[in-house]
Amino acid sequence: GDFYWRDLIGLAVVNEQGYNLGEVIDLMETGSNDVLVVKANRTDAFGKKERLLPFLTDSVIKKVDLAQRCISVDWDPAF
Repeated sequence: GDFYWRDLIGLAVVNEQGYNLGEVIDLMETGSNDVLVVKANRTDAFGKKERLLPFLTDSVIKKVDLAQRCISVDWDPAF
Protein backbone atom coordinates (compact mmCIF):
# COMPACT_ATOMS: atom_id res chain seq x y z
CA GLY A 1 0.00 0.00 0.00
CA ASP A 2 2.98 2.36 0.29
CA PHE A 3 4.79 3.70 -2.74
CA TYR A 4 7.78 5.89 -3.35
CA TRP A 5 6.93 8.98 -5.36
CA ARG A 6 9.67 8.14 -7.85
CA ASP A 7 7.90 4.85 -8.60
CA LEU A 8 4.67 6.67 -9.53
CA ILE A 9 6.22 9.26 -11.87
CA GLY A 10 5.54 8.26 -15.49
CA LEU A 11 2.70 5.82 -14.75
CA ALA A 12 -0.40 6.01 -16.94
CA VAL A 13 -3.61 7.01 -15.14
CA VAL A 14 -6.80 5.35 -16.40
CA ASN A 15 -10.27 5.60 -14.90
CA GLU A 16 -12.51 2.59 -14.29
CA GLN A 17 -14.32 3.17 -17.59
CA GLY A 18 -11.01 2.91 -19.49
CA TYR A 19 -10.53 6.63 -20.17
CA ASN A 20 -6.81 7.52 -20.28
CA LEU A 21 -6.37 10.66 -18.17
CA GLY A 22 -2.65 10.96 -18.93
CA GLU A 23 0.50 10.22 -16.96
CA VAL A 24 1.84 11.21 -13.57
CA ILE A 25 4.38 14.01 -14.01
CA ASP A 26 4.70 15.10 -10.38
CA LEU A 27 3.29 14.73 -6.89
CA MET A 28 2.48 17.39 -4.32
CA GLU A 29 2.30 17.11 -0.58
CA THR A 30 -0.63 18.87 1.06
CA GLY A 31 -1.67 19.00 4.66
CA SER A 32 -4.23 16.23 4.35
CA ASN A 33 -3.02 13.96 1.51
CA ASP A 34 -0.64 13.70 -1.42
CA VAL A 35 -1.83 14.80 -4.86
CA LEU A 36 -0.97 13.31 -8.24
CA VAL A 37 -0.25 15.81 -11.01
CA VAL A 38 -1.51 14.08 -14.18
CA LYS A 39 -0.76 15.54 -17.60
CA ALA A 40 -2.62 14.50 -20.75
CA ASN A 41 -0.50 13.96 -23.85
CA ARG A 42 -2.66 16.57 -25.54
CA THR A 43 -5.73 18.62 -24.72
CA ASP A 44 -8.39 15.96 -24.30
CA ALA A 45 -12.10 15.97 -25.15
CA PHE A 46 -12.80 17.85 -21.93
CA GLY A 47 -10.27 20.58 -22.66
CA LYS A 48 -7.96 19.33 -19.91
CA LYS A 49 -4.20 19.30 -20.15
CA GLU A 50 -3.50 18.70 -16.48
CA ARG A 51 -5.42 17.27 -13.55
CA LEU A 52 -4.78 17.12 -9.82
CA LEU A 53 -6.00 13.88 -8.26
CA PRO A 54 -5.89 13.24 -4.52
CA PHE A 55 -3.96 10.09 -3.65
CA LEU A 56 -6.76 8.59 -1.56
CA THR A 57 -6.63 4.80 -1.66
CA ASP A 58 -10.05 4.40 -0.08
CA SER A 59 -11.94 6.40 -2.71
CA VAL A 60 -9.95 7.69 -5.72
CA ILE A 61 -7.00 5.33 -6.23
CA LYS A 62 -8.28 1.83 -6.96
CA LYS A 63 -5.11 0.04 -8.01
CA VAL A 64 -1.45 0.82 -8.57
CA ASP A 65 0.16 -1.72 -10.88
CA LEU A 66 3.89 -1.00 -11.07
CA ALA A 67 4.50 -3.97 -13.40
CA GLN A 68 1.92 -2.68 -15.92
CA ARG A 69 2.95 0.96 -15.18
CA CYS A 70 -0.67 1.97 -14.62
CA ILE A 71 -2.83 3.52 -11.91
CA SER A 72 -6.55 2.75 -11.99
CA VAL A 73 -8.72 5.52 -10.53
CA ASP A 74 -12.34 6.34 -9.80
CA TRP A 75 -12.34 9.79 -11.43
CA ASP A 76 -14.68 11.57 -13.81
CA PRO A 77 -12.66 12.87 -16.78
CA ALA A 78 -14.75 16.05 -16.80
CA PHE A 79 -13.07 17.11 -13.51
